[in-house]
Amino acid sequence: MSRGKNVLAVSYMGTKRHLAPVVADLVDDSQSGPLLDLFSGMCSVGQAVAPARQVWSNDLQRFAYLVATCQFCGRSDAPDRKWAEDQLVTHYSLHKQRLATALSREIDVELEALSEQSIERLSKLFEDGIFQANRISHGEGSRHQLFIDRYSGTYFGISQSVEIDAIRYAIDHLDGECAEKDWLLVALCSAMARCANTTGHFAQALNPKQSNIGKVLGQRMRSVWDEFLSAFDRLEAIGEPDWRAGNRAFQTEAASLLAELIPHAEVGVVYADPPYTADQYSRYYHLYETAILYDYPAARGRGLYRDNRPVSQFSHASKVRASIEQLIARTSRLKADLILSYPADGLLPSSRSQIGEMIKEHFGRPPEVFPIFHNHSTMGASKGDAKRQVTELLYRARS
Repeated sequence: MSRGKNVLAVSYMGTKRHLAPVVADLVDDSQSGPLLDLFSGMCSVGQAVAPARQVWSNDLQRFAYLVATCQFCGRSDAPDRKWAEDQLVTHYSLHKQRLATALSREIDVELEALSEQSIERLSKLFEDGIFQANRISHGEGSRHQLFIDRYSGTYFGISQSVEIDAIRYAIDHLDGECAEKDWLLVALCSAMARCANTTGHFAQALNPKQSNIGKVLGQRMRSVWDEFLSAFDRLEAIGEPDWRAGNRAFQTEAASLLAELIPHAEVGVVYADPPYTADQYSRYYHLYETAILYDYPAARGRGLYRDNRPVSQFSHASKVRASIEQLIARTSRLKADLILSYPADGLLPSSRSQIGEMIKEHFGRPPEVFPIFHNHSTMGASKGDAKRQVTELLYRARS
C-alpha cells in the first residue's frame, strides 16, 4: 500500500503535516530502532517515516489512537465501500426508519426551516438543542439515540443525527467479532467531519445567522450515510501486514509511557510534539470520542462538552516547564534520540534557551536546532487572525 492520508479529512489542532518531511529526514539520520511518536494526532509523521522503520504511536485521544491502530497496526487492509454497505445496510435502514417515524414531526419542522432558509427558526432549533442537551445526565437517554438527544439542531441536523445513530446501531449489531469494526468507526468520524455544522472542529457549533447561513444550509443538506460510504474511498492501511505486525499503538500520557518503556530500551528515536498553547485540545474533538465510545455522556455548556475530557499538563502555564523537562529526562534514560518540536512563542517562556539548557543537562550536549517558518491555523480565529506566521523550532538531541 502507498503511504496514507489524513483519513479523517479534518483540520487537526497542532497538526504537523507541514513538518513531517523534515522530521522524517531527521529520523532517518538518527539511531536505528522504532520511532515513538508521542503525540501522534493524525499520524502525519508516522506516515512520512513509514515503512523505513517501525512506528509506535501514542495519543491521549481515543479517536487518534484508533486512527493509528487502523493505519499502522491493523491485521487487514481497510474494507471497501461495498463490503461496508452490505454489512450494515439492513440494520442501518431498520433503525433509521424506526427513529424517523418516532421523530417525524421534529424532522418536518427542520425540513421546513431549511427549505425556507429561515435563520430565526434554525436558530431556535439550535438554542432548543443546547437547552435540551444540557438537561441530560451521564448514561441517560434512549438506546442508540445518543446523537439525537444530545447534538441534533446544533452540530448536526435532526435527520443527520438519525443517520449517525443508525450507523452506530448497525456497527454494534455486526455478527460476532468483526476485525473491521475500528475502520467502520473511523469512517463514521470522517463522515461527521464532512457534515458537521462547525468551522472545522467541535469547540462549538455554528449558531445560524446572516453571516454563516450559507455554510449552515450547505452542511445540513449533506447525508451522513453517503459521506460514510465515501470515506472508504480514502481509507487505507500503511505498509504491508508483516511490517504492521511490528508496530504498536498506545493511548496514555506521554511521560508515563516513557517511564513504562525505559526498562525495555527498544525505541531508537522519540518524536515529541507537545501542546504549546493554553487550549486543551480535547474540546476540539469531543464528538469523535463520543461517536467511538458511544457511552451516553453528559453534554455541558454551549460546546456540549463531555465530562472528564483528557487534560494535558503541557497546556498549564505553571506545569509546562516541568512537563517538558520530564519528557526530555525520560527520553534520555530510554537512551533514544529525541526530536522535539516547539514554537518560539509557545506557552513556555524563552523556550529556545530553556529547552536548550534542559537538553544539554540531560543529554550531555546542546541540541541541534532547526528553525521552520510556517503559517499556523488558530482553529476558528477566536483569538485573532485565522492564520498567523510562527517560527517552529525542531530540536534534535542524540543519545
